[in-house]
Amino acid sequence: MAHSSVHRYAHILAAPFEYPSSARAGWYAARLWFQSDTHVPPALFRDQQFRRHCDGRHDSAYERDIRRDTFYRAFAESIGSIVIEEGRLCEAPA
Repeated sequence: MAHSSVHRYAHILAAPFEYPSSARAGWYAARLWFQSDTHVPPALFRDQQFRRHCDGRHDSAYERDIRRDTFYRAFAESIGSIVIEEGRLCEAPA
Protein backbone atom coordinates (compact mmCIF):
# COMPACT_ATOMS: atom_id res chain seq x y z
CA MET A 1 0.00 0.00 0.00
CA ALA A 2 2.78 2.44 0.86
CA HIS A 3 4.38 1.92 -2.54
CA SER A 4 1.27 3.05 -4.43
CA SER A 5 0.97 6.04 -2.11
CA VAL A 6 4.57 7.04 -2.77
CA HIS A 7 4.09 6.61 -6.52
CA ARG A 8 0.88 8.64 -6.42
CA TYR A 9 2.64 11.66 -4.90
CA ALA A 10 6.07 11.28 -6.49
CA HIS A 11 5.22 13.94 -9.10
CA ILE A 12 4.94 16.56 -6.35
CA LEU A 13 8.65 16.25 -5.59
CA ALA A 14 9.71 16.23 -9.23
CA ALA A 15 7.26 18.83 -10.51
CA PRO A 16 9.44 21.96 -10.17
CA PHE A 17 12.06 20.24 -12.31
CA GLU A 18 9.56 19.00 -14.90
CA TYR A 19 7.64 22.27 -15.12
CA PRO A 20 9.98 25.09 -14.12
CA SER A 21 7.88 27.64 -16.01
CA SER A 22 4.91 26.78 -13.78
CA ALA A 23 7.04 27.11 -10.65
CA ARG A 24 8.29 30.53 -11.81
CA ALA A 25 4.75 31.60 -12.73
CA GLY A 26 3.41 30.56 -9.32
CA TRP A 27 6.18 32.44 -7.54
CA TYR A 28 5.57 35.51 -9.68
CA ALA A 29 1.78 35.34 -9.15
CA ALA A 30 2.22 35.51 -5.37
CA ARG A 31 4.47 38.53 -5.64
CA LEU A 32 2.05 40.14 -8.06
CA TRP A 33 -0.83 39.60 -5.61
CA PHE A 34 1.10 41.37 -2.84
CA GLN A 35 2.08 44.25 -5.11
CA SER A 36 -1.32 44.82 -6.70
CA ASP A 37 -4.30 46.83 -5.49
CA THR A 38 -6.60 43.85 -5.90
CA HIS A 39 -9.28 42.94 -3.39
CA VAL A 40 -9.43 39.42 -4.80
CA PRO A 41 -8.63 36.76 -2.18
CA PRO A 42 -5.23 35.10 -2.71
CA ALA A 43 -6.66 31.67 -3.63
CA LEU A 44 -8.95 33.15 -6.28
CA PHE A 45 -6.10 35.29 -7.64
CA ARG A 46 -3.88 32.20 -7.74
CA ASP A 47 -6.51 30.24 -9.66
CA GLN A 48 -6.99 33.07 -12.15
CA GLN A 49 -3.25 33.36 -12.70
CA PHE A 50 -2.93 29.60 -13.12
CA ARG A 51 -5.63 29.57 -15.82
CA ARG A 52 -3.85 32.44 -17.57
CA HIS A 53 -0.55 30.54 -17.32
CA CYS A 54 -2.13 27.46 -18.94
CA ASP A 55 -3.82 29.29 -21.82
CA GLY A 56 -2.70 27.78 -25.08
CA ARG A 57 -1.07 24.71 -23.52
CA HIS A 58 -2.19 21.30 -24.68
CA ASP A 59 -1.54 19.25 -21.55
CA SER A 60 -3.11 15.92 -20.69
CA ALA A 61 -5.20 15.83 -17.52
CA TYR A 62 -2.26 14.26 -15.68
CA GLU A 63 0.17 16.92 -16.93
CA ARG A 64 -2.29 19.66 -15.96
CA ASP A 65 -2.51 18.21 -12.44
CA ILE A 66 1.28 18.23 -12.11
CA ARG A 67 1.47 21.75 -13.53
CA ARG A 68 -1.24 22.91 -11.08
CA ASP A 69 0.50 21.29 -8.11
CA THR A 70 3.76 22.94 -9.13
CA PHE A 71 2.13 26.35 -9.54
CA TYR A 72 0.19 26.09 -6.26
CA ARG A 73 3.23 24.95 -4.32
CA ALA A 74 5.37 27.78 -5.66
CA PHE A 75 2.59 30.27 -4.93
CA ALA A 76 2.30 29.05 -1.33
CA GLU A 77 6.06 29.04 -0.79
CA SER A 78 6.32 32.55 -2.17
CA ILE A 79 3.50 33.82 0.05
CA GLY A 80 5.27 32.27 3.04
CA SER A 81 8.59 33.82 2.11
CA ILE A 82 7.06 37.24 1.65
CA VAL A 83 5.21 37.11 4.98
CA ILE A 84 8.35 36.00 6.82
CA GLU A 85 10.48 38.65 5.15
CA GLU A 86 7.94 41.37 5.91
CA GLY A 87 7.82 40.18 9.51
CA ARG A 88 11.58 40.45 9.77
CA LEU A 89 11.49 43.98 8.39
CA CYS A 90 8.84 44.99 10.91
CA GLU A 91 10.84 43.52 13.79
CA ALA A 92 14.14 45.07 12.78
CA PRO A 93 15.42 47.49 15.40
CA ALA A 94 15.37 51.10 14.33
